[in-house]
Amino acid sequence: MIFDQLSEWPRYFSSAPWRLAFEYVLALKPDAADGRHALQGDDIYAMVMAHETGPAQQSVLEAHRTYIDIQATLHGTERLDWFALAGLQVQTAYDAKSDAAFFVHPGVAGAQLLLHPGLFTVLYPADAHMPKLADGAPAAIKKVVVKVRAALVQ
Repeated sequence: MIFDQLSEWPRYFSSAPWRLAFEYVLALKPDAADGRHALQGDDIYAMVMAHETGPAQQSVLEAHRTYIDIQATLHGTERLDWFALAGLQVQTAYDAKSDAAFFVHPGVAGAQLLLHPGLFTVLYPADAHMPKLADGAPAAIKKVVVKVRAALVQ
């Protein structure tokens, strides 16, 4: 997992797939259209979405195998809890079509990130995460998740 300011992304990445993904995120405005946006076919795509944050009981603990997530908020603040994948108890087995497995919440997060505009997190296949969490009271947010096929950058 990486968590930093968007302006610092070149410190971590230099290859073309990363550049494409981060240039897209940096160009987005809070009024960007919701939905799936292909950046490089199925290898790199973005999902822009608006939703309300809430308590952990309304979210899911997930991890992916095929894609790496770049997550950033365009408007509002979202808490994202991070967990090391190793040692988590599987709740729903990995499904290749959705590229997701779901896990039983272990009770304590390894880290809690507060994503607000100007920050990003990169979540690798070894990073289980629980997004859509409220930082205090539930709030409306707009965010982007860019999916980068892990095989492109390893």
